[in-house]
Amino acid sequence: MKYVVSYKDPERHFIDFKLIVNTKDLANLKLQLPSWRPGRYELGNFAKNIKDFKAVDIDNQKLIFSKKTKDLWELECQNVDQVMVSYSYYASELNAGSTFLDQNQLYINPVNCMFYNPKDIDLEYRVEFKLPSDFKIHTSLENLGNNTLKASDFEQLADSPIIASNSAQFKSVKINNINFSFCFQGEVKVNWEKMLNDFTSFINYQINLFGSFPHKSFLFLFQITPYSSYHGVEHHHSTVILLGPSYDVFKNLYKELLGVSSHELYHVWNVKGIRPSDMFPYDFSKENYTDMGYVTEGVTTYMGDRILFESGVFTTEQYLKELEKLFQRHFHSDGRNHYSVSESSWDTWLDGYVQGIPGRKVSIYVEGALTALICDAMIRKATGHKKSLHDVMKAMYSGSDILTSYDMNLYKSTLESISGVSFTSIFNKIIYGKEDFQTFLEDALKEFDWNFSVIKSKNISWQLGMKTYFKNGKLKVLNILENSAAYNSIVVIEDEILAVNDFKIDNNFDHWLNYFENDKIVLKVNRNGKILDVNMNLRNDNQYFNYKLSEK
Repeated sequence: MKYVVSYKDPERHFIDFKLIVNTKDLANLKLQLPSWRPGRYELGNFAKNIKDFKAVDIDNQKLIFSKKTKDLWELECQNVDQVMVSYSYYASELNAGSTFLDQNQLYINPVNCMFYNPKDIDLEYRVEFKLPSDFKIHTSLENLGNNTLKASDFEQLADSPIIASNSAQFKSVKINNINFSFCFQGEVKVNWEKMLNDFTSFINYQINLFGSFPHKSFLFLFQITPYSSYHGVEHHHSTVILLGPSYDVFKNLYKELLGVSSHELYHVWNVKGIRPSDMFPYDFSKENYTDMGYVTEGVTTYMGDRILFESGVFTTEQYLKELEKLFQRHFHSDGRNHYSVSESSWDTWLDGYVQGIPGRKVSIYVEGALTALICDAMIRKATGHKKSLHDVMKAMYSGSDILTSYDMNLYKSTLESISGVSFTSIFNKIIYGKEDFQTFLEDALKEFDWNFSVIKSKNISWQLGMKTYFKNGKLKVLNILENSAAYNSIVVIEDEILAVNDFKIDNNFDHWLNYFENDKIVLKVNRNGKILDVNMNLRNDNQYFNYKLSEK
């Protein structure tokens, strides 16, 4: 399979692709465009970005083709030795897993925009780029020279993002005898000394935890935006991290830069090297369901920050603040009363990246990280802190680039063999069940000589069990906590709050609530075009609290 990639007017965001395929002795050729990219638990339906799909033979004669599904094309090629397919791909969205073109860069995630033959996914790929003379290519794929890349098969191609640019800032260093490279695309003043010192610390720590690194090199690709952004996507030999705004990346966002980078590097082992058997191998054409999200994303979320703490990059105070965020997101979610983290892993494919209906699901990142904390503490307690969750993950790693897989039974049995104690209760109650986490979390924190306290919010709206957002001059209800004062008063999500005790509110809702704190409160709301008065019930114990973690 050979690709030629070019473009004419980068401001219009269309990338031109030509695919050349040998078809001798084939009656027809099927070309599948992925519907999904690994690292995302929802379909991308990338075919919506394709236009002007054409197919010709070596004599430039048109070939007949038809679509069999929304993203599967079938070409008739009997007595045709070679087929050339051409199409344009619209690349206007910039995130860590997208494809994007403008005057500054050509950024490609091949899994978005390149086809494979589902009957022969192991075919080698050559990809030639027609680029401005001053552009350089940054990717983990083998560079054959003359702007031509090589992939051994489609899975390697799909797993290898590419940036071509004349403005990227680039450095490489040896860490633990592995070549780590760092490419920054976008406006950013890189503090190389600080960054390389911190990255070296956590990279070394991760490699030592697993005993080896499965590759000879690894590439961090950073897409830096002038606006607020945060996103990361894992790959086996590289990662893409989107972060902004530019002026804060090495200031207020530096902690986020470290956190997402540590998280995505840990994925080299967990998910890319150690994968749920449900997702082994990947099927790019459809959903890849698993109930193991509490390991794939949960353990990785926990370990990303935990390793920054253990390697000395984060102070104890910084690490506890990250845990506080997880505690708050957990206890502020009614979904924990209705859906277990394993159930939510499966249904992440339905609404994992949007709020969804009230109280239906939980986050595999948050709940999975907290269950990882609980499991880690249990192992440390049972072994006198001689073993930890690190040992469990290392036990499932092949020690090389050979992929291994696991299911719930293997993960559970590995936890038990490392610790010497049963994890049946943990799995039944908080991983595959919906019991309250609080006692489990309190016990876990004791193992690290930490504790947490529940603090009443200063915001009266939170005390009433209500979260709001202000947009386009309107204050609307975002969330209502079950059985809170707001819930029992029949305040409804998306109610527009107009007034408190007949005083018009702007973006000052809590100021008015504080003013009338000891009085009867009546909200005037716009609900679907009808103005209503809502008499607020008295506050009760169901509130949005703050959570403070501290050393004993």
